Amino acid sequence: MNEQKPIHYFVCSKGSDSLGLTNATEDNTIVEYFDSEEDVDLAKFADIVKSKPNCVQKHFIVNKGDDYCAVETDSVKNSYVFSVRLKYRIVSTLAAGTATIESFIEEDKRLENKLAKPERQPGFKLRDADGEIIPDGIKFALQILRDREEDENDEDEDETEGLSKEELLYYNKDWIGVNSFMNDGKDHFLCGNVDYHNSFECETIDDIVYLKHDGRYFYFDIDGETNDIFIGKAVPAKDQRVQIHYTDDSNICLTGWGGRIYVACEWVKCSYGAIGLDNREEQLRWGSPMKLRIVRL
Repeated sequence: MNEQKPIHYFVCSKGSDSLGLTNATEDNTIVEYFDSEEDVDLAKFADIVKSKPNCVQKHFIVNKGDDYCAVETDSVKNSYVFSVRLKYRIVSTLAAGTATIESFIEEDKRLENKLAKPERQPGFKLRDADGEIIPDGIKFALQILRDREEDENDEDEDETEGLSKEELLYYNKDWIGVNSFMNDGKDHFLCGNVDYHNSFECETIDDIVYLKHDGRYFYFDIDGETNDIFIGKAVPAKDQRVQIHYTDDSNICLTGWGGRIYVACEWVKCSYGAIGLDNREEQLRWGSPMKLRIVRL
């Protein structure tokens, strides 16, 4: 039984199919339709909501096609417009009372600080987490840092018994790997692996640091259909380059060259992570960039 009160939608009949009642956020709703833009009367909508005490009283939603607007019932001038991609998160938290229109407006302001700074550092050098420079050609692994690392000290002794020192170093950690299960002649791409790693190195050309695997360069296929990071024989053109950014804790994150969108890792299975640029609105707002630790081999 759903004890949460339903939220009230006012939906333009011409865009009613966009509502698509297939999600729990929308299933627990009261829906009324209006015919056109001229029928939008927020004060009237607010009075309708107030007359229905068994629905959420603080906010209601106005929907026209893929455009959504959350409105405060007691002050209809206080509203927040959002896209269909953010609908589930915004509507559900408003209905639950765990967010407000003001909190989403403040979140918009903070979003700018979450994006990468495109400026390059002059004389950039690749450094490990201890601040030591990684010379060209030195092998290292790239560890993906995520919440599971907090549980590393809780390892079952039976599981680690008999493992070598090297095996213990990689056990129960997540690593950048190379997806080589392709026989179509195309360049391979990066992915996330559990317990297993590939080795990487860097090369500096004209004061630009390139990440490499097995003599091949990291690059983005700007004309391709995916945002994966590929590895190829040619030195990447400027718009294909991968840019390295240091985090406050001396680890690294990646973007496109001069880009502001960080590379993310989505764990689609418990042992496989899909790696690539992720510019979805929900990722930019509530997701985290893939953070990497350089581990010398």
